[in-house]
Amino acid sequence: MGLRTLCDHIVDIAQNAVESGTGKAWLDIEEHTDRFFRFTVRDVGRGIPEELQESVLDPFYTQKNKKVKFGLGLPMLKFAALSTGGEFELKSSAEKGTTVSALFVLSHVDCQPIGDVAMALFSIITMKGEIDWYIQRSLDDDGYAVESSQFREALGNNCFTTPVKMKMILDLLQEAENSLGGYSDVR
Repeated sequence: MGLRTLCDHIVDIAQNAVESGTGKAWLDIEEHTDRFFRFTVRDVGRGIPEELQESVLDPFYTQKNKKVKFGLGLPMLKFAALSTGGEFELKSSAEKGTTVSALFVLSHVDCQPIGDVAMALFSIITMKGEIDWYIQRSLDDDGYAVESSQFREALGNNCFTTPVKMKMILDLLQEAENSLGGYSDVR
């Protein structure tokens, strides 16, 4: 999978949170037009033991069961953020969870396009429907918050697997993103 946009990185790190065995996860996205884009994903899953935290930033390390042992998500995210003059941070405690944060300087020539935020949020929320996602999104001085449990309450427990209900969720996320003046496609 090519991580061509910042939203691709967000979805990739959210997938790590889902695979951590968490029941709850948080995503904060903060954007300041033409200045910076920051996101943080936090889970309360199994975490990364301290002795492995350096290893997970090695592109040839993975704990996933694959024939080819590559775990490129975290190393690629770190490289992409630092390449823009931004920041990368990984905090984790075994059995307590993990927090990954990355900041990108949007004006830097090496900064990837942001991508489709609404579609990224939709992909994350519907990835594994029983996880409670708490999402905060801000663009300059405006923002919105979404909790995946709100969709289950309003649309029923099958809202992440029923196409008509999934379309309603995507439409709501696109409307929320558009209300900020954000874009719902690749920039």
